Amino acid sequence: MREADERLGVRDSPAPRGGLQDVLGRIPPAALLDLGRLATLREVARLGSYSAAAESLCFTPSAVSQQMAGLARDLGAVLFERTPRGMRLTACAEVLVTHAEVVFAHLNEAQGELEAVAGGVRGRLRVGSFPTATVGFTAAAMGAFEERFSFVDLSLIDGEPWESVVRLKERELDLAVVFDFDRWALSADVHGRLVCHDEEIACADLFDDPFVMVLARDHPLAAQDRVALENLAGERIVAGPPGCSPWGGDLRELCRRAGFEPEFDKRYSTLEFASLQAIVATGRGVTLVPRLALASLPALAEVVTRPLVDGPVRHVRVATLAGVAPSPAGLALVELLEHASSPYEDASALAVAG
Repeated sequence: MREADERLGVRDSPAPRGGLQDVLGRIPPAALLDLGRLATLREVARLGSYSAAAESLCFTPSAVSQQMAGLARDLGAVLFERTPRGMRLTACAEVLVTHAEVVFAHLNEAQGELEAVAGGVRGRLRVGSFPTATVGFTAAAMGAFEERFSFVDLSLIDGEPWESVVRLKERELDLAVVFDFDRWALSADVHGRLVCHDEEIACADLFDDPFVMVLARDHPLAAQDRVALENLAGERIVAGPPGCSPWGGDLRELCRRAGFEPEFDKRYSTLEFASLQAIVATGRGVTLVPRLALASLPALAEVVTRPLVDGPVRHVRVATLAGVAPSPAGLALVELLEHASSPYEDASALAVAG
């Protein structure tokens, strides 16, 4: 056997003096090698409770509790403290979560590099989008992609842009269709808090998505083909609270430039366009929705939509993690997203109901 190995150019390397321990370096405790437990700990830390983590992971709360108890026992450390405001991570748990994030990030990078080594458009591609984009063009682009590259494992997670940004950072997504405003960053959550820095995310523009007016059919402005921004003066605007509504900041600034202060109706707090339309249908005000949302809104006989001149515009983009080169599969999908969204590039191609 040794002679055969030598003929094949294979020979034994000198055995390290310390055996496997010297080869691997310092071997961590078995508890730190249990990626399932670490992933569960990370989810509990992110969501703040066992029950929320269980729902996210499709586990039972009991299973999450058992995993965390086992991890704490094997590490000989307390991971959580109960406070009047709920559960809080101990210093030990915070250190462990920080390192677990690095571990999972490197494992996802390794997966991407292995797929790149294989070459070509193959492997897996994890895509994020937001609901109106998915209805408008993302689903169509993904359908075209699967027809051409059926051997790629393609998946989609719908969510708000800031949620997709978090998933990009955690390497749970490879790319995402997102939007932002001039005064609302794509990485801002519903409370306006940033979940990352601008330099962490790279974006490529797709198109600008202008907002349109939604009015009760018997509203005086419904008789106009287009509504001027100045016509909003004195109108009660139904929207989420101005501090939470992503387009509220842009609209407020535009109205101020036009010489008036917009009046937001603070009795209603919703970011769902269908809900806003339903409120307007009862005659309790007017609202704005992006053009892209028109395709997904239910048809209500009580309302009409009209273009809003010089109104807010949201910028629709494709986001990736900065410094991470897109895979061939990612580049192919971006090209299809550009093609599927091309009808929206012409702001004048606006379907107006009513």
